[in-house]
Amino acid sequence: MSELVIRQLRSRATAFWDRIAVIDGGATFSYRDLFARMTRAARAFARLGVRKGDAVLAFLPNVHEAVECELAALSSGNAWITLTSRLTWAEVRGVVASCRPKLLVTNEGGRARIEEGLAELPLEDLPLLVVTRDAAGASALPSVSYEAVLAESTDGPLEVALDAEDVARLRYTSGTTGSAKAAVLAQRVYRASLDALLYELGPFTEADRALHVAPLTHGSGALLYPVLHAGGTNVLLQHFDATEVLGLIERERITTLFTVPTILSRLVTSPEFDQYDLSSLRALVYGGAPMPLAQLDVAVRKIGHALFQIYGMTEAPWPITVLKPEDHVLGSPRLSSVGRPARGVEVTIGTDSGVAPRGQTGEIHVRGDNVMTGYLDDEAATREVLRDGVLSTGDVGRFDDGGYLYIVGRRKDVIISGGFNVYAAEVEAVLSSSDAVLEAAVVGLPHDDWGELVAAFVVPKPGAALTSADVDALARSRLSGYKCPRRIEIVHDLPKNASGKIQKSEIVLRASKNLR
Repeated sequence: MSELVIRQLRSRATAFWDRIAVIDGGATFSYRDLFARMTRAARAFARLGVRKGDAVLAFLPNVHEAVECELAALSSGNAWITLTSRLTWAEVRGVVASCRPKLLVTNEGGRARIEEGLAELPLEDLPLLVVTRDAAGASALPSVSYEAVLAESTDGPLEVALDAEDVARLRYTSGTTGSAKAAVLAQRVYRASLDALLYELGPFTEADRALHVAPLTHGSGALLYPVLHAGGTNVLLQHFDATEVLGLIERERITTLFTVPTILSRLVTSPEFDQYDLSSLRALVYGGAPMPLAQLDVAVRKIGHALFQIYGMTEAPWPITVLKPEDHVLGSPRLSSVGRPARGVEVTIGTDSGVAPRGQTGEIHVRGDNVMTGYLDDEAATREVLRDGVLSTGDVGRFDDGGYLYIVGRRKDVIISGGFNVYAAEVEAVLSSSDAVLEAAVVGLPHDDWGELVAAFVVPKPGAALTSADVDALARSRLSGYKCPRRIEIVHDLPKNASGKIQKSEIVLRASKNLR
């Protein structure tokens, strides 16, 4: 295994010590500043009793402290857990109870939310709270100021013996189809992701400027590393607003950013899109959820030269596969794919009889240094998905003759209706092809005769006139009868988790209650 990521980044940073590494609102931090603050944070955590292997949990928005703390944890061998500030206390509480962090870092808003939930978790079970920016102030929690602990710390990196297989991060699954689990990611996973991104999205240079508007806790966080590796600049933004993002791209000459499909769609359909100079963009990465083809076509027409689609998952951080700009061609069937396997990643299609040939559908299997070690304290769940280093993703897909991967659906997202398998993703793709549809979710609901009934919940685009009859007609024009939804509801929105993924378990729960 080559050099660990944190050591390489720190070594390379000396070549561009005075360049700007991070912009957070009106504050800027050079590489010298960033690594000095990272070192002080690592020493402060150690002084507060955090040791190698201990969990450090951050409950923060996109702020520079989140970057510093992640680098500090990575350099100290701590198990880093980062949660978006959009989560509720109930969701945070579940993670705290699961991983028992030694230290919790949050801001004043996060602390207030945690204090509201104290009745649910005994005070003695809470870790020390380090509050960013704001003074600790009066609190029922044992807390100290982040800036105060940094000021009391000393310079000079900690000498911690680290190995490629040492734990680096506990990454919790989104829990969109059930309860969340923690994937244990080793130090090697960070290195594998960095190497693949440098190759697939590169070359990165000092001129690269990445905008982080999607949460650093998810896909956007991976882009920190190739930009820091090249001496570029990371620009942090806490909230998405299409006009503000378009203005930042022009003003800061942004070259790179990560978006979920909803953000990408809102950007390219903004009435102000053509008013801004976006010529600096060379890598607009999207992923995290399926992108409806009708909306992707709009993006391709406007900014196809910069589009990269990335496929990855909690248990095998991206990139697993990459669909590059040259593949973003209007009318190409490959726009429905997620691209080809990334460098250093082996992807196969598994069936009951072994590895499937191209064109045959089966479960997507992944092998590579980006694959997790296992699930935290859950050997049974680990054995279910990980065998001899090969991850069974739960995604169902196929390869075409050119080696492009197509995701058909989730293994557990298969609806069995009247003995026939119906892949929800296939039905959703057809429904989302309508210009009147913003997004759609297809689920299976209990049915006395068919076992499961195919049900579709569809959100129309603003101002669009859409009826259940319209949706039914579209489905019947494109799908076999057994795949067509038997229940169609036009809804204002769909329940989503903090990372923007549709929560189908919540849809089924709500719909099932309505059946009673």
